Amino acid sequence: MSRKKSLFKVQTISVYISTTLVLLLLGVMGLLFVTADSLAKHVRHNLALTVVMKSDVSEGEILKFQKQINKKDYVLASRYISCEEVLKEQIKELGTDPVEFLGYNPYDSSIEISLKNEYANSGSIARIEKELLNNKLVNNIIYQRELIDSINSNIRKISAVLLIFLVMLTIISWSLIGNLVRLSIYSKRFLLHTMKLVGATWGFIRRPFIMHNLKIGLISAVLANILLATGLYIAWRHEPAIATVLPPAHLATVALGITLFGIIICVLCAYLSVNRFLRMRSNDLYFI
Repeated sequence: MSRKKSLFKVQTISVYISTTLVLLLLGVMGLLFVTADSLAKHVRHNLALTVVMKSDVSEGEILKFQKQINKKDYVLASRYISCEEVLKEQIKELGTDPVEFLGYNPYDSSIEISLKNEYANSGSIARIEKELLNNKLVNNIIYQRELIDSINSNIRKISAVLLIFLVMLTIISWSLIGNLVRLSIYSKRFLLHTMKLVGATWGFIRRPFIMHNLKIGLISAVLANILLATGLYIAWRHEPAIATVLPPAHLATVALGITLFGIIICVLCAYLSVNRFLRMRSNDLYFI
């Protein structure tokens, strides 16, 4: 009897460990996916449009125009750059002062616009460019068209690859955890049949197995989340910039996803496995 209990404990522990590791792997993949999404948004937010103003436009008119721009749906943020600031930046880069040769400041004031994520693409920027150029105060629009196309193309490719891997890993995780649950119930198939013979309803027979596997799913998910959080904390200690691409909301989403997935798969597999054995005849239980 003690040997059976010991074997049962070892089996239960192995199920907990295996389920935890599978959920941990799924969580790591989920983190990679949300990290890629955060990085994509961060990169797009840094893709700025420079609206160069005409040289005869006063600072007051430019600031008034900036307030109008800030009301547009596509604007995340804007910054006014005076011609004096542009001159200082050019002196630092070139090492010479153009005013000494020309006798005047050749640079115009500008407004730097950061676009919202959904507008950081060539099609939307072309429409925005056309709209802004129609304003009589605007002289030119400067942005890196090829860089924007390249970034968006790479982001789409990376997102597609990560999504495929995430879906594949989800299917594999479902299969692995499902097999673990089925194996744990398989050893009790004769007990299930005995309970059915004495008149116990299917719901009554299923209940303890479902509750047991719900506990396995929940505890394994909690353990996986703790391991994931520990790994992230260690990584954050070495590289604090990780916090910028993994905000708390994304971490909470991944943790919740792991927990729900662990509970749902364990409960569902327990439900289906118990039903399968209950439908079988007593003679068939010996040949599976």
